[in-house]
Amino acid sequence: RCPSGFQTAVERKFKATGGTYIEVPNNYRASQYDHTADDYIKKKLSDRLYKLRDGTEVQRDWYSSYLFYCYDYRTQDIDKEKCITEFKAQYNKEKALIAWIKANKIRILNSGIKVA
Repeated sequence: RCPSGFQTAVERKFKATGGTYIEVPNNYRASQYDHTADDYIKKKLSDRLYKLRDGTEVQRDWYSSYLFYCYDYRTQDIDKEKCITEFKAQYNKEKALIAWIKANKIRILNSGIKVA
């Protein structure tokens, strides 16, 4: 209900702990970019898991956060080289986390992760 208040509090905490706070422009469409196609591909909000153009399945929220990680504040755009070079290591962490979630039968609503 108070996004600007939340942003101010987060910015203050990052700066107080020596971190860096960067605001990403509204036109940075992390949820639609596919680094394997180097293109923006519209997806439905209900698509929680989806396949990148190269066939790799990713969890939507994780992949969006990965693309924020690959944001270059100097160019105010996606660092495409970073997306490519860092992807395998970060993707392996995502897969390990999903396996752990499934093994521990943790239900995460609206994640698309199926727990038996």
